[in-house]
Amino acid sequence: MMSGMNAPGSAANSFNACKTKTNDHGQTQITGYGADLDQLDTLTTRTMRDFTNASVMNINTQMPSSKNVDAAKQLAEKLRTMTPEEQKQWAMQMAKQNQQQYASNQPIHDDMETSKLVMQTNDMAVNQLSALNREFAAKLRDIMDASAKEIAAVKSPDQSQCPGTKPVGLPTCACANGLESKYWEKIISIKDKYNNQRTATWQSYLPRIKAIITTVDYNISKLKYGDAVKSPQLKQMLFSAQSSSFGNAFSISLACIEDVRKDGSNAYVHKVNADKSVEFLGCAK
Repeated sequence: MMSGMNAPGSAANSFNACKTKTNDHGQTQITGYGADLDQLDTLTTRTMRDFTNASVMNINTQMPSSKNVDAAKQLAEKLRTMTPEEQKQWAMQMAKQNQQQYASNQPIHDDMETSKLVMQTNDMAVNQLSALNREFAAKLRDIMDASAKEIAAVKSPDQSQCPGTKPVGLPTCACANGLESKYWEKIISIKDKYNNQRTATWQSYLPRIKAIITTVDYNISKLKYGDAVKSPQLKQMLFSAQSSSFGNAFSISLACIEDVRKDGSNAYVHKVNADKSVEFLGCAK
């Protein structure tokens, strides 16, 4: 699934991957950011839902069933009708049965090697991947802060310098949108510069993320996907590690390439409309 994540490229490339439509003013509008991202979103969402459903099913199997609740009510009614001596005899009998059951149901323990492997797998899936994602996210934030600062320094188009038309006094569309086009050229140039930095950062972290999840997958297969684990607690820990590994693998990685794709596309569509003289509509043909 991670191989389906591709570097978005320039703002122009990102825009070309989008689905668009034309509105009543002749403006191009983005209606989707690419089938590849849609497919990845659908796949990751569905897989995480499967993990959640599996966890819920596991919890439900440990909850008392309605049959057990009814049996408890019947027992309470039975005890209420017993004499004190009968209650004493019943209690002694149950104590003996519980002792026998306890002897036959001692806590299940896994061998040291299995326990250690489960805990190591959980640590990689939860702690190590989370720490790597925090580091990754922090670098992306620094890049975006620098981008926002540089974009804020670019002056907005000033249509007042365009010749007006009589009698309405509106700037001509060719002039006004020409200024818009030059403005968005500057913005796109800045976007491309910093989006390239984000992409390079993603590409530098992706092998490290893949290395961890590959080890997690290997360990899970080595433990026969839980069948080699006897303890219910360790088995649950292994399943949680698998779910966490999947979630952490995509949490920042997919968000990064989606943001780059959207950021570049959203800027480029303004340039497209400016070149068609429909970006700025308060003008005269």
